[in-house]
Amino acid sequence: MYQIILRLYGIAALMDKYKYYFLIAGLTLWLFRPTGNDLYIIFVLLYFISIFVNKPTLINDPPINIKLIKIIIYISLALIITTLFMKFMSFGYHYLDLGYHHHLIINFIRNNEYYNKVYNIHGFGDHFKPTHILLMSLFYMISATSFWLIFFKCVSVTIFTILLMKLNKKLGPIILLSFLLFSKHNISAFYWEYHPTNLTPALVIIIYYSIIKKNWLVFWIAMIFSIGLKENAGVIWVCYGLYFVFIERKIKFGVLITGTGLLYMIIVWYVAIPFYSNYVASDLNLFRDIPLKMKYVFLSYAPFFFLPFLNWRWLLFTLPALGINLIGKPPMYSGSFHYADILTSLIAIASIVTLTENFERIKKYMSEHRVLVLVPIILIVSIIPESPMQKFVRYFPDENNRAAFFELHKFLEDHPTQKLAVSSNMSPLMDRANFEILVADSKCKINNNAEYIVYHDQTYRNQIHLDECIKKLKSSKVWRKVKKYRSIGVYEIRS
Repeated sequence: MYQIILRLYGIAALMDKYKYYFLIAGLTLWLFRPTGNDLYIIFVLLYFISIFVNKPTLINDPPINIKLIKIIIYISLALIITTLFMKFMSFGYHYLDLGYHHHLIINFIRNNEYYNKVYNIHGFGDHFKPTHILLMSLFYMISATSFWLIFFKCVSVTIFTILLMKLNKKLGPIILLSFLLFSKHNISAFYWEYHPTNLTPALVIIIYYSIIKKNWLVFWIAMIFSIGLKENAGVIWVCYGLYFVFIERKIKFGVLITGTGLLYMIIVWYVAIPFYSNYVASDLNLFRDIPLKMKYVFLSYAPFFFLPFLNWRWLLFTLPALGINLIGKPPMYSGSFHYADILTSLIAIASIVTLTENFERIKKYMSEHRVLVLVPIILIVSIIPESPMQKFVRYFPDENNRAAFFELHKFLEDHPTQKLAVSSNMSPLMDRANFEILVADSKCKINNNAEYIVYHDQTYRNQIHLDECIKKLKSSKVWRKVKKYRSIGVYEIRS
């Protein structure tokens, strides 16, 4: 009996010695799982057991744990960025939204016309984004490619990562795990196509960093640029106005900024956008789809362990951005698409500040009540999204994708002026403004004014609609297949 006790004690001591490595191993296995297997849960369970033989805090030994977490963050960021660029070669982007913004910008610099002819709408009639077109047109004049859009999206995420780490080198990596890996809403914003608000994470944290460093020139540059990215980006002004009122106690300045942000959004929604189109923001409803909205709120804060709730002022800091999504159209609170980029950035900042303020109290409380350490881990395991490696594998271009990518570029070089109709998944790769979309709004539209129809038959969205359109094209008496292209489909109009 004595020997059994000694053996159990030895096992317990061994588990205690390696308990942090169990957690890191579990996180690493999840990060690199290519097929979605749940082997990582074994190591999480081992950590669960080990916390009952010693103190349960995640970061009792920062020199070891935080260093390993930082490595995981850097690897994750590299995987995310690599995947975002790799999607070009696997035709993982489409007209909505990357191709749409690319089309607007290239039409502006080539034809001096900020107008989308596919949907017959002015560039400001859909979203009001003056600073976006000014920035991107400068880089498009160097090279007219949608690579710039994804490049700046990656720069935004990288800047956010670096500056959040600077805010607290010990605790920042923990919040970044949530921001980069555990937030389903933010993961969707990373991998969903492109939208100008993808640039806001960098601006949100640059604004906060400039406040604490008292660099007011950078503050105003970031504030002014952010409000021009999209009509609802005025909410950033509202959030920071509340910050000045309730946290900095600069009431007049905060009220001025909040009022400016609100007034800007109202003017843009009800004056500027209707001036360029017939659309008026009228579909605003806070009380629609209450269960879905409750789920959205839960999944917005759960990856960050509800840390902003520890301080009502910092929770208030995030609420305007949450409110904008909750009163908007259903996609805005679906948790999909790009709509969470502003909100999640604000929650991450509020979380790092509240964690810093309450860290010792949290650590002491969890040491006294060991079972509580299970709560955040169970929470993360229950809501965990796809890992970066799963996304990497999904969008890794196969041989046919790679051949199609280079064949498309050769075709564009050989036909520099011809008017084209292209499949949606080719639109972000166009080098000209005079193209139409073969499949738009789930309809096969073949305009006989086009000289060539070009498509790639593998798409990540609306594959059925593309297949139907290709079938219709093959039976057409108006179009003739150009047989020299093997990896892409090319049809020319019969003379």
